[in-house]
Amino acid sequence: MKVLLSGLAAALLLVAGCATTEETNTAIRTRWIGQPSDVFFAQYGPPQRSYKLADGSAVYNWRGGEKSIQHAAQYRDVPRDKDPKKTDRVMVAPARTVELFCELQINVDAGGRISAIQTQRESSGAGFSFSRCAEVFEGR
Repeated sequence: MKVLLSGLAAALLLVAGCATTEETNTAIRTRWIGQPSDVFFAQYGPPQRSYKLADGSAVYNWRGGEKSIQHAAQYRDVPRDKDPKKTDRVMVAPARTVELFCELQINVDAGGRISAIQTQRESSGAGFSFSRCAEVFEGR
């Protein structure tokens, strides 16, 4: 019972440490709103698309943190019907490639400063993270 409780406590601490998309958005906004967009793009790479607006402001679509990770096939031992002491190894999930990414919409005022920044789409993280954007922007 002690082992089960300590395992459950460890799992809860691990999940509590994972950033959600909204927590990540708050951290990104705090760091980047008011900053020059050129500084963001110099650090993280150029946007994929941009749209200039009549008032001199612009909207940028940025994508980064792209990475492919391989997940190995998963197997399970299943008891045989006629002889439950013997098992057969059965594939329960095939090997697959997962594409990781973070996409932002960045609004920039006529002076070139970021006025809004928001996650548009993202994958889950490479490890136990719920947010690829959190991994990309963590510690920078």
